[in-house]
Amino acid sequence: MTFHSVDLPIQALDLFGPGARYHHTGLVTASIESVCGAGVAVDDPIQRVRVAFVRIHDQLLELVEPWDAQSPVALSLQKGVKLLHLCYSVPDLSESLRRCRTHGFLPISKPQPAVALGGRPIVWVMSTLYGLFELLEEKT
Repeated sequence: MTFHSVDLPIQALDLFGPGARYHHTGLVTASIESVCGAGVAVDDPIQRVRVAFVRIHDQLLELVEPWDAQSPVALSLQKGVKLLHLCYSVPDLSESLRRCRTHGFLPISKPQPAVALGGRPIVWVMSTLYGLFELLEEKT
């Protein structure tokens, strides 16, 4: 067990296997342009969203805008849920999927290329305990 700067005990959980590293947090927004200005968003027809990345201090945030009313994130926006997911970069997507299943995660997508991340494979996993996570395979 390690201790945070506020002296609270922190339990280390290895949910996605060795080498998994925090990559970004996904937030939904009605308009990326209203946050970042024009010309920074990337269309992702596979995920049916538009995305842009911003850095707030040392944290990378992915702004996710619904492509249309049937976009997977449209309902979150309608409900006012802004925090969508946490993303972890992993060395081996298949091994990470095997590992996270042992912790109760279920894949809710098949591996597919992430347009905004250079086509690197991603997979979405869900846990009733932890919520939605995106696993991103590291560059080879």
